[in-house]
Amino acid sequence: MATKEELTALKLNWMGDPCWDIEDTEGFEEHRDELLEFSAKKYEEWGVAENIRIAEVAEKMGIPGNIAVAYLIEQLQQRVTSLEDKVCLIRDSAFYRD
Repeated sequence: MATKEELTALKLNWMGDPCWDIEDTEGFEEHRDELLEFSAKKYEEWGVAENIRIAEVAEKMGIPGNIAVAYLIEQLQQRVTSLEDKVCLIRDSAFYRD
């Protein structure tokens, strides 16, 4: 059985990068129910926080309540930024000539 400190460390590690099912972590089988409850609670908290964040984004954009459009605009902004970064890399390349 894992110690309280080991459980705390596992939870903190998972919260930093929740890319695996924490409840299936090897060595923590006896804590599966606790870890499943913990992850469900965290996902719910993160969902609420994301809903609040995107509602604030929509409000700032002047489209209060229009969450779908706010998400779309954010995605487009991220794509533009990514493309700008790639253009800068090409421009800075020794192969690029004005």
